[in-house]
Amino acid sequence: MWKSPRTVMPEEFDTTLVYTVQDVMTNVGGTAASIKFRTEAYDVDPALASTAMPGFAEFAAFYARYRTLALGYQFDCANQEAFSVTLLHGYTNSSIASGSLPITYAGNPLFGTSIVGPATGSNTARFRNMKTVCQISGTAQPLYDDLFTGSTTSATLATAGTCYCNLGVISNAALTALGVLVTARISLRIRFYRPLALIV
Repeated sequence: MWKSPRTVMPEEFDTTLVYTVQDVMTNVGGTAASIKFRTEAYDVDPALASTAMPGFAEFAAFYARYRTLALGYQFDCANQEAFSVTLLHGYTNSSIASGSLPITYAGNPLFGTSIVGPATGSNTARFRNMKTVCQISGTAQPLYDDLFTGSTTSATLATAGTCYCNLGVISNAALTALGVLVTARISLRIRFYRPLALIV
């Protein structure tokens, strides 16, 4: 006699989820501003509350836990200021205070920089990268340690197990409200696991 399986999904399922948002990166009167995103798929954008990756809630109906394997970004930037600025982008394994990303981070091998011209010149740039959480954190722990796993029903990923991608602007002149227009496309490679029992 045929019996239906206890679960409708495999024990583990790997997929890539994508979150896209547009923002103006500025700090009026200051000379630095930044934005960041994290490997917490339940709340990927710390600047907003409860910004789950599109598709995450659908997988949460089948799985209780997830582990982020890789973090990718594509930042499309357009300087709207009347002067040139330096853009800084890359990864950290700890959170940087909102609004600032010091130029000293350019010494980190997971970072890059670029100078873009004023709004009337060569004012656009695109930055793309993807790194595994192991590369960002500098350890193989993300593959097996529960510190790097989260619940699909709440923002429970431990701070010590969270990695970040960052984009910053640094200027010699005070930024205005115009700032740098950014379209951020964040990709998380996620492994869902611990399938939920199918209730019939």
